[in-house]
Amino acid sequence: MPRYLLKGLSIAFLILAVLVGVGIATGVLASAKLHNTVNVAQERGYQEGYSKGYQEGLNKGNEAGYQEGSKLGYLAAGGTISQVDEKGYYFLYNPTYAELMSALNESQLYSAQEILDYAKANGIRAAYVRVPIARPASEGRIYLYQLVAFETVDKGFIIVEPRSHRPVKVEAGESYSQLNGFPVSPFDDTITKVTVVW
Repeated sequence: MPRYLLKGLSIAFLILAVLVGVGIATGVLASAKLHNTVNVAQERGYQEGYSKGYQEGLNKGNEAGYQEGSKLGYLAAGGTISQVDEKGYYFLYNPTYAELMSALNESQLYSAQEILDYAKANGIRAAYVRVPIARPASEGRIYLYQLVAFETVDKGFIIVEPRSHRPVKVEAGESYSQLNGFPVSPFDDTITKVTVVW
């Protein structure tokens, strides 16, 4: 075989070897980079998932603990009970705000007594709120607003207007309509007293 042909073959094999080497090196580097990117993404996903799961678990655990503590405290204070648990005991519980609003909207009840009965029948602790106002009345009559109160787990004590299911404020000496942004009343709706009966 002529020398120039051997030299040409040698150069071709050398170029081919260099190209194969470059291809292998590029593949190894790309694989290492991809592996590193996947590891970083997995670690970030793990951290985000752990953080979110931890927070959700903490919130649900706090809520469940608050509910159980509320039930036990309520019973220890001599509260009445109305829903059966696995041991045969009956109890009322304090709902979350969202749970309460959902229950009120589903009930389609619009009087204080109906809402009280519905809440207690469904294990929700509720109170009657009697709010007499200064409007002059005939003898033996008192004008008043009849409202319903709840102790929610996440938003605390709230008073609800039965017809609208809207949370309202009540304060003796203040106008009920002005306190709650209702249209101005044609009569004196100054609150004279607030009575909450659990």
